[in-house]
Amino acid sequence: MKRLVALGISIGVLAGLFTWVAGSVTAIGSLAAPLVVWVGFAAWAVFYAAGGRTAGLVSTLTSTVSGLVWGWLILKATLGISAAGSPAVLGLMVAIGAFAMCVQASVKPLAFIPGAFIGAACFFGNAGLFWATLISLVGGALLAYASEILGDVVERALGGSSTAAPAAGEKATA
Repeated sequence: MKRLVALGISIGVLAGLFTWVAGSVTAIGSLAAPLVVWVGFAAWAVFYAAGGRTAGLVSTLTSTVSGLVWGWLILKATLGISAAGSPAVLGLMVAIGAFAMCVQASVKPLAFIPGAFIGAACFFGNAGLFWATLISLVGGALLAYASEILGDVVERALGGSSTAAPAAGEKATA
């Protein structure tokens, strides 16, 4: 069986279940709408872009969560300097945050720069909701890891030979 078909089955099933659960769980404690599907899918994409497997999971979790924290710091600094949220101040804070997300890549667990930017983008795109963004990023990363493991199982069960996804930047083969 082709690796991409096995991954398609596992990702399709888990993505469908995630969407169903996200639409059904309206609150966790006092946290309303704790699962945001598109944020989870963004983390899922980062996992595969980072190369998958355990290293990809670690890279996804560290980079996207660091980006989320940078987004939060950018927002807090902007509102601390300008209560009205001046576009000029926001631009300056984004410039500083973007610089920091690039420089932090010198630390191995934070080396995947796109993950940091995606984490920050998810924070801003999710209206600055820190906890819902965090839960969705972590959930998406864990589901991505599970989808790769389940893809291995599906592939073996249906007679495939490969047990590894193509590395980042490699072309998938039949």
